[in-house]
Amino acid sequence: MSDDELQRIIREGAPFLEVLGYLSGREGRPITPMRFLWIFQHELGISFVESREILDCFDPGMNPLVDADQINERGLLLLNKARPDTDGGFSETSRE
Repeated sequence: MSDDELQRIIREGAPFLEVLGYLSGREGRPITPMRFLWIFQHELGISFVESREILDCFDPGMNPLVDADQINERGLLLLNKARPDTDGGFSETSRE
């Protein structure tokens, strides 16, 4: 599955919480932890293990447990692994 809008907001450096907001809107309901992991692995090529680490910042309902700055800082490190390459696709080095 390719989502050009998701790729665009990541490429433009959107804060992590903005990416989560986009995904919740796209899904039509709040995103769940399992759906989050699936999207990051299958659409962005970020491993389950790497994506799982940021879930420590959220409760099971994906409500933040720490301040937004900390989430966005940790999320930036994660999203940098999924930054599209210059031709608009995602780099093969970011995929498993």
